[in-house]
Amino acid sequence: MAMPYPARRLARARWFRLLLVLIVCARVAGITWSARTNNRGDYYASLPGTYVQTVNPTLWTSPGMTGAMGYLLNTYYHGPTQYLTLYPVAYFDSYEQIADFLLVAYAIVLAAAFWFLYRGLAGLAPGAAIGIPLFAMTFLFFPLLQSYLQREFEIIVFLGLAFALWQLQANRFILAGLALGYVAWFKYIPLLFLGYLGLRGWLAAVAAFLVATALVLLGTQLVFGLPEFFNNNVPSHAAQVFNVTQYGFAPNAAGELQGYGFCNGWFETETTLANVRHGLCTLGSTRPWLAPNLIYLAICVAVAAAYLVVHYKLHRGQRLDAADEAWRRALEFSVVTTVCASFFFAHYYYLIILVIPYGVLLVRYLDRQQWQALLLWGASYVLVSAFVAPTGPLSRLAGIDVWAWYFHGAWFLYGELLLMALLLFEYSALASRRGPAAIS
Repeated sequence: MAMPYPARRLARARWFRLLLVLIVCARVAGITWSARTNNRGDYYASLPGTYVQTVNPTLWTSPGMTGAMGYLLNTYYHGPTQYLTLYPVAYFDSYEQIADFLLVAYAIVLAAAFWFLYRGLAGLAPGAAIGIPLFAMTFLFFPLLQSYLQREFEIIVFLGLAFALWQLQANRFILAGLALGYVAWFKYIPLLFLGYLGLRGWLAAVAAFLVATALVLLGTQLVFGLPEFFNNNVPSHAAQVFNVTQYGFAPNAAGELQGYGFCNGWFETETTLANVRHGLCTLGSTRPWLAPNLIYLAICVAVAAAYLVVHYKLHRGQRLDAADEAWRRALEFSVVTTVCASFFFAHYYYLIILVIPYGVLLVRYLDRQQWQALLLWGASYVLVSAFVAPTGPLSRLAGIDVWAWYFHGAWFLYGELLLMALLLFEYSALASRRGPAAIS
């Protein structure tokens, strides 16, 4: 007797979910195996930090640290949150020991971050089976895998933001503000969340954010000393944010094309910067008619205007019910997160925190069965996740360096802009009282 169609459909769905879990586990296992030896990135470059000179002279002069930017220098290359959180790693005698410890510690952190994200999103779609899709989306996302491979501190930032979103959804504003204040002092850009909390009028969260800030700065002064966090590349990076009036490209002494002005820091063979700004510079380097600085400013103004107009409508309109208010918080948080990740100076692994907005949209589209919107979501996800499939095998199949081709084509740029457009569209749907968005 043939199995009834609904039963066959249910069986196929179960097999698909099982296959998806197996694919994710195989991908993570491959990255973990590679991470045993391929373990150096920007976190390594930011070491050791001046305090190591007295805490552990063996690590301070370790031959394995000679490639780090801070080797034998009295400075700190990232914000104080990193060094306060990972203070104990100074007691290891080599970077390899640090990397081995973080390989295990960050696996636990990523598991906790996923749990926080799931708790923050589950209430948006009660009764919907979001666990496995959310799990696959999270752990196939290549910025996350690269962060784990390279032991980047952005994993802790992801943990803090996922926790903060969960607390906002649960009306625990003090805990949310403390978490956001703490992660803000890693690379400073998340200070934008203070503006968001203030705009929403959540004074308890604002106060908690400021308390966390004061504690971080006081602790930093007592443990390390604040001045050494600014005698490095932080001032130049901060100044570059406002360098938008002119741009250009010229060959350097080696004949390689590099940018200046708005495009300072971009160069022809660069394969790690993956933000809107540098994506536009990549396009501008081969298209003389395109002014990347003006397009960037236009995009920033458009995003800010779209967000603020909807915020004003929601503020002046009728009070949202509990379900719509939960979506509002999730979408607003996602917009700010996307701005932090994509609109300033950002290496590819910084994009790990885009797991949050991708998760919010995935849950929304699955819950409302908006399949056309889900296709757009998938296009954005694939573009930002470097096509999802491992680039090594892709390069061998294609006969080219797919990773370099990905950056030289600025494919991440289109994914980031599409993600922002989808978020703003869904956000505006709340204010227009149309229920589910029109993309269906």
